[in-house]
Amino acid sequence: MSDKIKIMLSSTIQDMKAERDAVVKLFGKYPFVEVVGAYPIQEACASNPYLHTLRMAESCDFYILLLGERYGFELDTGVSATEAEFDQAYKSNPTKVLVFQGAEVTPEEKQQEFIKKVGDYYKGYWISKYQFSHDLQDVIEKSFLKLLKERASLGENLSYVDHFLRLVLPRRPNPDASVFYSVNHESVELKYEWGEDSHHINFMRSKINSDFWGCISELEKQFSKWRK
Repeated sequence: MSDKIKIMLSSTIQDMKAERDAVVKLFGKYPFVEVVGAYPIQEACASNPYLHTLRMAESCDFYILLLGERYGFELDTGVSATEAEFDQAYKSNPTKVLVFQGAEVTPEEKQQEFIKKVGDYYKGYWISKYQFSHDLQDVIEKSFLKLLKERASLGENLSYVDHFLRLVLPRRPNPDASVFYSVNHESVELKYEWGEDSHHINFMRSKINSDFWGCISELEKQFSKWRK
């Protein structure tokens, strides 16, 4: 088993060969990184492409999504192979995903819907834009190194709740607020106290699992209400 950091590169292929090639060349200078995915990565496997790519999306350490004009090959479910990979990566660990989009692309209709889903203001990701392939290399490298630094101090096999607490506990509705939390098999309770103010909020574990970023956005909305 490789001890390298595995980065999955996910996108349509025929229209994004230059971008994919640029990303592979970028990480070629990091001996501790292994890029996995389709073109131009070449590897043999005793599995069909559908299962193999989903397994890569689930098990990779970082997942890079490149958004272009095309929605791409659609599975029997009507979802593209790229969207299926994104969904699998999100289910595995929503904090390992980085998303990039060409600044000048004009996405086809189904791709527009996919981009809307990925970049949802409350439930999705920040989409970094780029002009040319060398710009893409620069923005990906900076994003990767920042995320790598954040992940360096983390343990392995963290659950959704672990990641949720990791992100929400440093947040405060007030700089002087103290935060207390409790976790059981059904929910996570957060309690904030500062001065004479005291507020609490509960999140069902099932909700955290199904709508990770939406729960974090909901907490921020509550902070705004409590400050009034």
